[in-house]
Amino acid sequence: MKWYNKLLKWGFNSNYWIWFHILAGGILAKLINIFLNNWLSVLIVSIIAIIWEIYEYFKDDVVKIYGSIERFWYDAIGDVLGAIACAILVVI
Repeated sequence: MKWYNKLLKWGFNSNYWIWFHILAGGILAKLINIFLNNWLSVLIVSIIAIIWEIYEYFKDDVVKIYGSIERFWYDAIGDVLGAIACAILVVI
């Protein structure tokens, strides 16, 4: 399976928690945007999303939950992209 098929399947289509990351990205961007400009709001949301996924990798047994480390990383990329996309939509 090609990388973009895996991203679509594991990162977006079968990712049950992406809605939470999208919601959190939008809310955080809106709150941060009260004090900082658009670019910094999106940057901070991006950093928080990446740090969260790294934390999740070390905190959880990702092989048990996701089936493989590769599948976890595709799921994590989908979460981060979802949060960033919503953050961008909120601040523009």
